[in-house]
Amino acid sequence: MPKKINIPEPEQGLKFIDVHCHLPFPRPTKNDKLPPDSVQYEEYFKLGGKYLISSTIDINTLQMTLVFSENKENYGFSVGWAPQTVTYSSKDRYSIEWNKWVNFVEENSEKLLAIGEIGLDFHHAKSLEKREQQVSELRKIFELTRQFNKPYVMHVRNAAEHEMDQKNPKHIFNQKDGATSEILSILEEYNIPPTKVMWHCFSGPEEYALPLSKQGYMFSVPSSAFGNKRWRRNTEKVPLNNLLTETDSYYQHPFLRGPVNVPSNVRYSIAAIAFSHKTSQKEVSEITVRNAVRFFNLKIEI
Repeated sequence: MPKKINIPEPEQGLKFIDVHCHLPFPRPTKNDKLPPDSVQYEEYFKLGGKYLISSTIDINTLQMTLVFSENKENYGFSVGWAPQTVTYSSKDRYSIEWNKWVNFVEENSEKLLAIGEIGLDFHHAKSLEKREQQVSELRKIFELTRQFNKPYVMHVRNAAEHEMDQKNPKHIFNQKDGATSEILSILEEYNIPPTKVMWHCFSGPEEYALPLSKQGYMFSVPSSAFGNKRWRRNTEKVPLNNLLTETDSYYQHPFLRGPVNVPSNVRYSIAAIAFSHKTSQKEVSEITVRNAVRFFNLKIEI
């Protein structure tokens, strides 16, 4: 039986930036165990947070975030149209909500820290038709936003073996790197510099990570990397200067299942990186905060 790996708990006094959480976000419909959003925000800064970045995924979460952001210090947001939104939005409201989102982005680009999360998710789109729809919408987003010179927050999830489109078994989207390679092709098509792209919760394939980091791409490591070696393995060869920290809360808890994660748990990302890179938590803390300030052009003192 393999020996259980015990990663040291996060140390006291770390400074940190969660570059990708969902605060606010629609609450779980059952067994909501999360503290109020305002409490999560306050606790985050009490424990050492320097800045908090929330990622929106559609017009609803964008509107929630705009309300929540009022009178909030060291809080910003990225504006996304997630691939899950493309797949699951009802046809009768899709164009209406898309046009509202487009209007906001065009009229408020100065308020945005980044565009995202956007990308491809072939777990949530299992047919070729739905995957091609995600690709089409992603191209529309780049067409709209590349003029603003903003960073991008990318979501990528490749199809697992059991998620093959049975009607098109030989299609490249069924390959283990189908979504990743397609995103890279689109980024090149629209001349998006690698230094302007962060892969949030990078799910692989892991052999892509080091070559992409050498090109200048950034990777954010989720808090779940603390308890799940798969997330550590995906970025363990990426230099610290290419790493950021995130929770993806309320998802990706360090060691629990379900919608129970909070932004202050980004400290567990620091602990996971320090373990995988065989260095101190303090060094990871300092470098990842500096990386976040640079990548998102944050106006804070560190």
